[in-house]
Amino acid sequence: MNHAGGVARLMGDGALFGRVLARFRNEYRQAVAGVRAAYDQGDMPLALRLVHTLKGAAGMIEAVPLRRQADAVERLLRTGAGDVHGSLVRLQNELERVLRELDVLASTLPGRAFAAPARGPAQAHPDAVGRLETLLDEGNGAAVDLVREAADALAAQLGEEGYRDVADRVESFDFDGALALLRERADG
Repeated sequence: MNHAGGVARLMGDGALFGRVLARFRNEYRQAVAGVRAAYDQGDMPLALRLVHTLKGAAGMIEAVPLRRQADAVERLLRTGAGDVHGSLVRLQNELERVLRELDVLASTLPGRAFAAPARGPAQAHPDAVGRLETLLDEGNGAAVDLVREAADALAAQLGEEGYRDVADRVESFDFDGALALLRERADG
């Protein structure tokens, strides 16, 4: 992984990069198994969505070989040509390499480097939805922090279910999907 590139991608916020790495480490361990299961069950839309999400998350943490392999799997799934299972094995191997690196990193960093920020009161974030929309539109990783820090304000503005839907997408690094949900709610 390119740590300097990852920090730069998040506008120099090393603490945020640490949290993004921790989230990746915790949430993507079974990512390839999910893609494989969806593919084996013939659920191509789900397989494509899962591998696309993994590709985006790998890009966010600057795990370039993992992102490239996820892209290769995504292309194979779209075209239906080639050795999908072999490509999934290579993707799993690359994911395991990244996870080993993150496990080592987690064991050497202080505990709070991987800690979640505290939720702030609703009144502390009066235009949380507008700010989140801007961050998502820019592809700015600070959106991940905002959905946590301004959870109460976002829930007040979007409703609890709307907040959960948007937050789930942001936390999965599906910024385009989260932005589409916000815009749907604004238009609806």
